[in-house]
Amino acid sequence: MTSAQDQNQGNIEATSDMIFHSISDSARNTTVTSQPPSPVRIPRAPKTVRESDDYMEYYVPKVVSIGPYHFGRPALKPVEKLKAHFAMKYLDQREDLIRSACNKLCEPKMVQELRDFYEENSTIDFSDMDFAKMMLLDAFFILYYKTYIFNRPENCQELEDSQIKFAHRDLLLLENQIPYKVLIEVKGSMGVPLQESLESFIEVSTFVTPVWPKGRRFIRNIFKFDECDHILHILQRSVTDNVKVPSDYEFTPKGDWCTLRNAGELANSGIHFKPSDSMLLSNVKFSRGWWRFSANVKLPRIKVNGFTKHILLNLIAYEISLRDKNAWVKSYVCLLDSLIDHPEDVRILRKAWVLETFLGSDEEVAKLFNEIATV
Repeated sequence: MTSAQDQNQGNIEATSDMIFHSISDSARNTTVTSQPPSPVRIPRAPKTVRESDDYMEYYVPKVVSIGPYHFGRPALKPVEKLKAHFAMKYLDQREDLIRSACNKLCEPKMVQELRDFYEENSTIDFSDMDFAKMMLLDAFFILYYKTYIFNRPENCQELEDSQIKFAHRDLLLLENQIPYKVLIEVKGSMGVPLQESLESFIEVSTFVTPVWPKGRRFIRNIFKFDECDHILHILQRSVTDNVKVPSDYEFTPKGDWCTLRNAGELANSGIHFKPSDSMLLSNVKFSRGWWRFSANVKLPRIKVNGFTKHILLNLIAYEISLRDKNAWVKSYVCLLDSLIDHPEDVRILRKAWVLETFLGSDEEVAKLFNEIATV
């Protein structure tokens, strides 16, 4: 080997050593955690959703911004300018109550705790004062809307009918939430408990309805609202009640996999659908009929209207963010998607009172569940 070749070989070996040591050092200095990071308590929608064509329609507020994610959007400024007005009306112009709420929310420890509900760096553009002010005004808007506008929309002179309608939908979007703790502190400064005042709003907002007239008109799941992170979380708990899959549960299929038949095929095979008495999505029951010639399937009853798709999509996005296998909303939507292939399947479930529809046609309902299940 000539001296030039020896030098070239030496350079290659030196370069190889440098690359090896660089990789080795990087590996030693990299911390790998065995557990995923704790989920953000008020997350953004998944990245795949934010990049989809449906993002603006189903996940972004149209009328009112709540929290930092959509604060400052031009389309939301008209209602933003009214928030201070609504706050003073809600408190009947009592400045002492405003000051009391401000004192609680402006404490540095409280501000940091509230910032930690949101994704990292999503609140850095807000000073502590601006962030606390946003939390305060958003809380008062929610309380005023729920107390006065929601129950008596005809008495609201400041908002148009369309704004009132979409504000209800906006308050249930995943990216449009404030910590429930803020509402507790604001309501507490007035010496009034919060949970009872929100129950009617949650009852009307839920997409699962009890069967009328059996039992009470509204069947409430018993849980503490203050265990929830935000209003959408309360809605999610109202239809799941935090039901958990047993930790030792393992599904092992026997024989070949099979596809669940649609409602029409099952009905022709002697399966009868009935509405469940429960509002929990996990409460799906199967029972044999007389002489084993038929069977009954009880399913929670779903209300389908113009906002159902918005609510379901945001609840599913929230379940995804929890990194939890107990995705009851997504699971129930997938079950309905399996049962619904054609408008005739919707008609069967509608006549069985499993679906309560307010859309134009059975075909629209079938399309709705087929689309949601693909998320």
